[in-house]
Amino acid sequence: MTQYKILVVDDEDNIRTLVQTMLKREGRHLALAARGKDAIAVFQKERPHLTILDIDMPDINGITVLTQIRTIDPHANVIVFTGVDSPEVERQARALGVTDFLQKGLPLPPLAELRSRGSQAAILEGTPSPTAPLRHRKV
Repeated sequence: MTQYKILVVDDEDNIRTLVQTMLKREGRHLALAARGKDAIAVFQKERPHLTILDIDMPDINGITVLTQIRTIDPHANVIVFTGVDSPEVERQARALGVTDFLQKGLPLPPLAELRSRGSQAAILEGTPSPTAPLRHRKV
């Protein structure tokens, strides 16, 4: 069975490290990118089952990255993980078929919860992490 791959895209080192630590505890294969252009290249190479994507990055924004991801794989599971609370950004992401929004500053949900937000075709295996439940905005 192919190992479930997750791409984490965030320009903040501490956020990438936190998400990496939490998901590695669950035995997941992770790819990391600190910049939007790197995220597109990693997505194309790795073809992750799930991408956790920041919006506000220094080179290109997450909406541009999401647009490129959709060009590569129109059905990719992408969750926006952002500190930006913008109805316009949310509208754009929703129009591009983002799976969900997670707000920075709140605990990252266990992978079991992320599993329910992704594609029904991609069934994950494993034990849920002990992280706290998340209040989120469903897209």
